[in-house]
Amino acid sequence: MGSRIMHLIIGNRIADVLNIEDRTSFLLGSVAPDAVQTKDESHFFKGEHQNYTRHIDYHGFLDKYRTYSDNLYVLGYYIHLIADDQWLKGFYLPWLRNRMEADAGVYPLYHNDFRLLNGKLLEDYGCTDEMRKAINDTPEVIDLQEVKSSDVVEFIPYVLGDMNYEKHVIDEPLHVFSYIQIKGYIETSVNYIIRTLKEGELWIN
Repeated sequence: MGSRIMHLIIGNRIADVLNIEDRTSFLLGSVAPDAVQTKDESHFFKGEHQNYTRHIDYHGFLDKYRTYSDNLYVLGYYIHLIADDQWLKGFYLPWLRNRMEADAGVYPLYHNDFRLLNGKLLEDYGCTDEMRKAINDTPEVIDLQEVKSSDVVEFIPYVLGDMNYEKHVIDEPLHVFSYIQIKGYIETSVNYIIRTLKEGELWIN
């Protein structure tokens, strides 16, 4: 799945385009599904890896919490699920899972790439201070069955920690991904999510 920083940047880009003022609730929602250890329920996974039917039922999430669809935290949660479904279909199922299963050495390289990408992406998008301020503000987070508000509050320091990076990582090479792949994933997710929100009349501005 996409990293916490990727999800924050996707959320921040969408907030820019849609002129969302309450970024605190929206951005915290955009990382909330990762705030719990067990991801199956929080990500609304359906299907199986073995037969390539694995997907994220973000429509099911929306149906379940339809009465909260105007809540920016819930909307942020929803966009996280859509972005992770894009990752699942674009990276994990087509090739990444195959390579990690074939070579145990790929797994640590994958995680190191994510660490390096935190700095590369934050440097490129130039929104670190804006996002840090947003998630440091007092959040309006509601309890969902899958993720409690206390889980999200306890998760915030880890998200803030991802924003700390040394300048040298900007020039270090990636080993599993390419930067152009990841930037393409982020921008495609932003465009796809905005279209999905507008088509579903979840955001009319």
